[in-house]
Amino acid sequence: MGVSEHRKKSPKKFRFAVITVSDTASRGEKEDKSGKFLVEELEKAGHERVLYRVVPDEKMEIIGAVVDAFRAGAEVVVTSGGTGIASRDVTIESLRPLFDKELSFGEIFRLLSFEEIGTAAIMTRATGGIIRSSGRVMAVFCLPGSLGAAKTGVKIVLAEAGHVLKHGRE
Repeated sequence: MGVSEHRKKSPKKFRFAVITVSDTASRGEKEDKSGKFLVEELEKAGHERVLYRVVPDEKMEIIGAVVDAFRAGAEVVVTSGGTGIASRDVTIESLRPLFDKELSFGEIFRLLSFEEIGTAAIMTRATGGIIRSSGRVMAVFCLPGSLGAAKTGVKIVLAEAGHVLKHGRE
């Protein structure tokens, strides 16, 4: 069965959460433009938001928000922020241990980013994975925190989240 056949059998709608990881936005010192954009685009595509949260760059806050998203019924989580190389960028270190399977999301994201911003794309550690628990699967996509990254990443999420859920449930 080819990709187009798989996509036909994939869920068309899903429940989602957006979690922004940002010290400054969590303190109210900066507007969360990327997180709000992600929520807007996912809702515009007909998906149901179950959680939106802004948390500081702290491991337990990030993990706690993902657990809350799972408990709220999220099938897809998109994080924004904390994927760079600064010492406070801990989104990947926080969430990677929760993944049952890691996705090649980061490679595709960096390829598209390279076309937009050039070699600076090497500084993102964007990734994705699936978390299985309690007979459920949740797809997680970790994006950089810029609005440009959100615009690039949401295209991939919208194109592939249903496909990821289909296979993750097998």
